[in-house]
Amino acid sequence: MPSYDPYAEKRNFKRLDMNCPVSYQLMDGSSTKTGTCINLSASGVLLACDESYPVGTKININVSPKPSISPIFSAVMEVVRVNLTEKKETFHLGGMLISEEHLGHLNASWNAQ
Repeated sequence: MPSYDPYAEKRNFKRLDMNCPVSYQLMDGSSTKTGTCINLSASGVLLACDESYPVGTKININVSPKPSISPIFSAVMEVVRVNLTEKKETFHLGGMLISEEHLGHLNASWNAQ
């Protein structure tokens, strides 16, 4: 009988550690802000930023991978989780990628690896 590991990865897509700059703007057209893309998958993203946003907020993001081996990745994410970091200096925003056009681009990139 297979053992059950409650801490096993339950995601459908592999996460890539990014630790690269991200610029973002709320869909209301507010000013552009910056943060860090911590990781990225074919269906979601984890950002570190200075502000908290309510779950359900839609945000335009532009991820700038380092080194510049690929172009800037642009997408729309919907905030699904918000956590204040342990140092209480930044927020981690867990987001679901909701722009179909960009999801197709990411899936093609993952399949090429």
